[in-house]
Amino acid sequence: MRVSREEQLHLLQRGVDVLVIGGGITGAGVALDAATRGYRVGLVEQADFAAGTSSRSTKLVHGGIRYLPQGHIGLVRDALRERTRLLRLAPHLVRPLPFLLPLYAGARRPLGLRLPAVVRPLIPLGLHAGLIAYDLFARDPSMRHRTVSRAQVEQEVPDLRTEGLRAAFVYHDARTDDVRLTHAVLATARAHAAVTVNYAKVVELKHAGGRVAGARIEDRLAGRVFEVDARFVVNATGVWAERVAALDGPPPFRLQHSVGTHLVLRRGAVRTSMAVVIPETDDGRIAFIVPWAGRFVLGTTDLPYTGDLSAPVATAEEATYLLDHANRYLRRPLGLAEVTAAFAGVRPLVAAAEGSTAALSRDHQVVVSPGGLISIVGGKLTTYRKMAEDTVDAVAAREGSRRMCRTSGIPLAGAEGLAEARAALMEAPLAPDQRAHLLENYGSGALDLLALIREDPALSRRLVEGLPVAAVEVVYACRAELAVSLSDCLYLRTRLAVLDAAVADDAAAEVAELMTRELGWDAADQRRQQRGYEERRNRERVLAGPLRTQ
Repeated sequence: MRVSREEQLHLLQRGVDVLVIGGGITGAGVALDAATRGYRVGLVEQADFAAGTSSRSTKLVHGGIRYLPQGHIGLVRDALRERTRLLRLAPHLVRPLPFLLPLYAGARRPLGLRLPAVVRPLIPLGLHAGLIAYDLFARDPSMRHRTVSRAQVEQEVPDLRTEGLRAAFVYHDARTDDVRLTHAVLATARAHAAVTVNYAKVVELKHAGGRVAGARIEDRLAGRVFEVDARFVVNATGVWAERVAALDGPPPFRLQHSVGTHLVLRRGAVRTSMAVVIPETDDGRIAFIVPWAGRFVLGTTDLPYTGDLSAPVATAEEATYLLDHANRYLRRPLGLAEVTAAFAGVRPLVAAAEGSTAALSRDHQVVVSPGGLISIVGGKLTTYRKMAEDTVDAVAAREGSRRMCRTSGIPLAGAEGLAEARAALMEAPLAPDQRAHLLENYGSGALDLLALIREDPALSRRLVEGLPVAAVEVVYACRAELAVSLSDCLYLRTRLAVLDAAVADDAAAEVAELMTRELGWDAADQRRQQRGYEERRNRERVLAGPLRTQ
């Protein structure tokens, strides 16, 4: 169970076949795909794993219902196929979720479509046809859509306004914890001999014979630079991809960044048995209210972004936008009192590509620079596996080999042995919500956490009242998942600061003590870690400016 960062660094410095830059979901997927094809793989991440966009999603694994009316059939089909695979390969982390999609009289841009008035009466019929196509692409009879009556809407989502309701449908997608999914992919990659190191930043690419042949890497914890030889280097850095590509010359692609804000709402803020689609926004999008981790995620916005890529923050303007649009459809208006946290993420959108480029789907591209750097750009959480497959296909093509992708049939860490883990959890000294939490977030890996609890029963205690997160998860993160920072533990590992900024403050001292015991911090280290958390908390929790809703 124990993963040593020092050992991972030592293995990395021996050299690899494929060096992956970027430890979000895309880089993790590339590392797993390459490792399962028999390549020696190393992955480096400049911060903590999933610290960027991969931790700031709407928590959905979905086909993209809004792309249907836009005609992006190929994108929807590919995403739904990947959704189906993830439901099978990670059933503990990716779970079916019903969505209520209402349509109202007077809507001018339902699902983002600009339609002339003469066509609007046909919208319910057209949407019904689109959902049939959605079901056909998914190929899962258990997740077919259905039409629901006004009475059923009032029963299943009592807080949804039904005045002017023309039609309503229930369709299915899936939800996940984006960070836990990333860690499951990383753990599976390590099980196939991949090496993964966080807080390791590529500062320069090495060249031999005019080709990329490795990298110089800064260990940001030790303050030293070392070199890694690699036959192939993959740039899977998401929003940073253009900057990393520039290490090999003028980037052969261009990104446009957009920011999306999400609000986390308290338990009970909306009475609903399912997720809810906000079917129309002023800027022609849709939004969602998604049940997640005992709270609700309300999101998202979509605005051009030119700020700090490492520190996007939710603004009062975007929070107001989300609350105002949700309140148009709710009987009980949401206000700031219902918001327990907010987060913003930056999306890397491909603006253009040129040169040696393979456009492999409508939402991502694999781009090869003149020096041989392979960049995977664009894409989204749901299609990470397909993005990785296309990327490693490009590696194999440059090698001249026919190593075939295997990841469509490889269960992710925690997926096998769920029945045994469930039975063991039933016997554990834990509350029902804690048992469910451990099973859903770790799968059969919960057995490792239970072993830690048997060694030290005090680790079963909650970190804060009202949430199922236990002290054992901090210890596990340090021993098995390379956690090295208090801020990361509160934001990325336990998710406490994402679920409720105030309770994270309450838990910070105990989490710091647990990490001190595991990582050997001294008093100065502990103070430095506390300051780092406080700086991030103040930056991300406080909305810039007054919040007013209409």
